Amino acid sequence: MLAVATGAVFAQSAGKIEMKYAVVYPPVGAQAEGAAELGKLISEASGGRVAMKFYPSSQLGTQLGQLEGLRAGTIEMSECAASDLSNFDKIWSVFSLPFTFDNGEHAIRAVNSPAAAKILNESAEAAGFKILGWWNMGERSVLNSKRPIRTPSDLKGVKIRVMLDPILANSISAMGAIGTPMAWGEVYSAVQQGVIDGLENSPPVITANKMQEVAKFYSLTQQFVIPDPILMSKKVYDGLPPDLQQAMMKAGKASQESFNKNFGKYVEKSLVDLKATGVKVNEVDKTAFRTAVKPMVDDFLKKADDRSRVLYTALTSVK
Repeated sequence: MLAVATGAVFAQSAGKIEMKYAVVYPPVGAQAEGAAELGKLISEASGGRVAMKFYPSSQLGTQLGQLEGLRAGTIEMSECAASDLSNFDKIWSVFSLPFTFDNGEHAIRAVNSPAAAKILNESAEAAGFKILGWWNMGERSVLNSKRPIRTPSDLKGVKIRVMLDPILANSISAMGAIGTPMAWGEVYSAVQQGVIDGLENSPPVITANKMQEVAKFYSLTQQFVIPDPILMSKKVYDGLPPDLQQAMMKAGKASQESFNKNFGKYVEKSLVDLKATGVKVNEVDKTAFRTAVKPMVDDFLKKADDRSRVLYTALTSVK
């Protein structure tokens, strides 16, 4: 074991500090390739002093369990949807509101704007996380096993999995479906067994997790645009010497730039792959969905605390 700086203790292998990077997604696909590149960038920025060890497919627990590990310092790094952090500070539920951003690129501009970044960084650090960068995870649409979805009425009675934030469930229910919170690792089998009828996510995530094997209708509702922060344990980060702190931030920013530059190619390829496996992809009446969820969004903002409203304004003021 290697003691560094303020007394934090890290695993050591061949003289390198090892950092566990725990995620729920599989070892293939856009995110896995992004993780592999992130590991290389960390090694380069640290002069080979830090090595990232990849733990995909929920090997180190559920998403919430991994985040608790970061807070405790037992897991060094992770990546999650911004909405997942609502478990630690309710202002992150703003990311669970539908149609907040035009697309993934818009979301990345917004979270990196000075006003929003200040709020998000302060909130994350207070909860025990250090944000190293942001990944564009695209626009999330509805995949289901029942029928094509074109208007809110088509979603009546359809059970759609959402992440573990009640605002997401409320949003999907406002669109006409039955929003069903569920851990990601349970979704494939739940659709396969008919416990739920489908899910919502971006094309690269769907294909990487082979969800097209259990559901054949993908409707481009694009209701959620939720970027993923690359996170490091604040406790671990604070235990690093300043030069390695700078190296981790440098690697995170380089990863953000590289991953986001190439994400569109993953979306295009994934849509081709979905169609090749027999998935029916269709456009929707997006205006009808926006109209259906507006009362829910208005109600959220009316009841939200001042911090949440300030964050929403900071994000949506960016064009």
